[in-house]
Amino acid sequence: MSKSSKAEPPILANAERARNCLGLNATVLPGLGTFRAGSYFRGLIEMGVAVVGTLYFCTLLFSAIGDRTEDISMVKAFQPYITRLGLSVFFVVGSWVSGLLYAKTLFRR
Repeated sequence: MSKSSKAEPPILANAERARNCLGLNATVLPGLGTFRAGSYFRGLIEMGVAVVGTLYFCTLLFSAIGDRTEDISMVKAFQPYITRLGLSVFFVVGSWVSGLLYAKTLFRR
């Protein structure tokens, strides 16, 4: 009998797992593929950052539009919010890139 009684998964299973992780992280929700691939803490952090960044962006967007009056342009209405809008986009994009980098490491294994 071999060293372990547990059957080894086929080599294709690792490539399939990496493809699933990449697909979920890239298209559905950053961190979801990472979570399903087995890195639970990192996946939860990525999902949390992406969701919080998206909600923060939407809140700021609606606030800027709500503060706009007829005599003010859209650009002037967004000026007080531009830094925070950029920060929220940074969080979402950072979470997405982190998920893609994790999936890329799965392909190397």
